[in-house]
Amino acid sequence: MNKVTSEILKRRIAATLKDLFSSRNLPLYDMMSYHFGLHEDSVAKHASLLHGSTLLLSIDAFGGKVENSLPASVAVELVNGFCEIHDDVESGRPQRSERDALWWIWGPAQAINAGDGMHALARVSVLQLAENGFSTDVTYDAISLLDRASLLACEGRFRDLEMQERVEISVDSYTRMASDRSGALIGASLSIAALLSGLEELDQEKLIQCGKWIGESRQIRSDIEELWGSESGQNLEFLNKKKLFPVVAAMRKASPNEKRRLGEVYFKRVLEIEDLKPVRDVVEGLGGREESEERIKHCEENCRSVLDEICSEAGEGDRLLDFLTDITG
Repeated sequence: MNKVTSEILKRRIAATLKDLFSSRNLPLYDMMSYHFGLHEDSVAKHASLLHGSTLLLSIDAFGGKVENSLPASVAVELVNGFCEIHDDVESGRPQRSERDALWWIWGPAQAINAGDGMHALARVSVLQLAENGFSTDVTYDAISLLDRASLLACEGRFRDLEMQERVEISVDSYTRMASDRSGALIGASLSIAALLSGLEELDQEKLIQCGKWIGESRQIRSDIEELWGSESGQNLEFLNKKKLFPVVAAMRKASPNEKRRLGEVYFKRVLEIEDLKPVRDVVEGLGGREESEERIKHCEENCRSVLDEICSEAGEGDRLLDFLTDITG
């Protein structure tokens, strides 16, 4: 990873996305460009491009050829964009990355259309690997890895929504949801990078699991921020009754009285920002935050072991893990 930086790769991905959208003459593609912030003066100012950058940084760390793999990095970003647009519509989030969300400007129906179009474009983009020197077998396997991850990401979202209707869920249920919802596409980025770098299928499967651990750790970090970050009224995960890991962890240890106190909040028809404090008080008293931080550490150490084993040079695994665990990335 000392050969390229994430910012250089981010600019390459953004430029490729911009060319892809501008080559198609329909306002639908202007909407896609808007979602990624490609209309801004600063390229990709509002998009993290985490997944595409992960794929290319991983190829660099695994000893593969970065430039030939751009179509795959664009593909994972397009699938992530598809997920983000649907997430915003589902949650009613009016903003993403400090500006109006796509659906807030064009409406839910057209936003969903743009998201679905991104998913289709992702598969078209992967097919371009065959034009960049990769065999048809490798190209097919890349599509398969991307499709598997896309389905897992949808399954994770299904479980997430299903959990909103229940107060008490198991830690195992949460971790399965979070690893699929937030980690499936990271796993796809890592495993496709391994495939394009010529690594064995066993390594690809290890990296899929690595992505799930990273997704879980990032989701739990986000949950901690949701409970103990700012009370700006933007705590939409809490207000939408999403089950946050500190609450799930605390519920296992809660007395009947403490469960009743949490239930009084989550069974309300509409949650308000003032409901944060009683939930936070119960969770803190039961050690929910500490258990969450321990779980993050566990996931990241598991991932570190896999990356250290697979990366081509000493130190590459740590650099890649640092990038993956940056919550702002």
